[in-house]
Amino acid sequence: MSAQPAIAGVRSSRSLGVTRYVDELAHALAGLGVDYAPAAQPLKGRAPHLHLANSSRGVLWYAAASRARFVVTVHDVLPRSPALAPGYRRAVYPLLRRAAATVVHSDYAAALLLRLGAKPRRLEVIPHPARSFATLDRQAARRKLGCDDERPLFLVPGVLKAAKLVDETLAAAAPLLERGRLRLGLAGPVRDANLAHRARALGALVLPAPDRELYETAVVAADCVLVLRNGSVGETNGPLMDALGAGRAVLATATGSIPEIAGEAALYCQPTVHGIREGLALLCDPDERDRRAEIARARAAAFSPHSVAEAHASLFREVLGG
Repeated sequence: MSAQPAIAGVRSSRSLGVTRYVDELAHALAGLGVDYAPAAQPLKGRAPHLHLANSSRGVLWYAAASRARFVVTVHDVLPRSPALAPGYRRAVYPLLRRAAATVVHSDYAAALLLRLGAKPRRLEVIPHPARSFATLDRQAARRKLGCDDERPLFLVPGVLKAAKLVDETLAAAAPLLERGRLRLGLAGPVRDANLAHRARALGALVLPAPDRELYETAVVAADCVLVLRNGSVGETNGPLMDALGAGRAVLATATGSIPEIAGEAALYCQPTVHGIREGLALLCDPDERDRRAEIARARAAAFSPHSVAEAHASLFREVLGG
């Protein structure tokens, strides 16, 4: 058997989601005795594990220059802007042929990568891990947020931007908010200040710059998490894994890898005001939410940080070990 190598998890600190992913992977791998160090660049004496995302394309320079064997995880198969697609085809995807292994987080992402013309030497699917929470006490979390009534809390987590159908969600939720059937919460950096203003005007709870503790409190306080996309790829989805890890029902669009990962933990809706409103109304039923939440907990067990770390450790031994 190959020896377990020391690894440098190379990522850009500008990518907050990827930085968190790498830190949590390092923690899980440490539990398996794997020496995995998060880093801004390759480290001497350590095999590189490069993390490529839309906000961390700079790691490609290390791939181009590296003479050592390396593994690359592609967190975003498609560039954020279609205008960058030709550059990805010319520069990004060809570099994957040089990697000892390329990792993506879903079968959807793997098929998409191949369809785009990438020809990795070895392609592995290792799911994004479900988040682990220190506590799942919903009532305690609601008290911290000041949610002191029994209306179910529907949470829009992550960066608040048009791709997440925030505008449509506000319009869909408005009559339900007026009738007191639910509460709406938004937790994440605000790309559009007008959306945050409109949400507050409707009486929604807005947490525009939550630290990690406050963000986790919001997810735990939620009765349902909204994972809505306007046709974006969705091959990786931190908020979805947060919802599953907390064992919360999900309202989602059937976009990208979301159905593959969420399964029946999610109620799927059309990406329209009418479709979202129908989904919100259905999930106001506590029995429906409880049924989805039970499935979410089972899904989370299949995506545990331990199982994800084991898959990485095995891959590292096989392709990077001495």
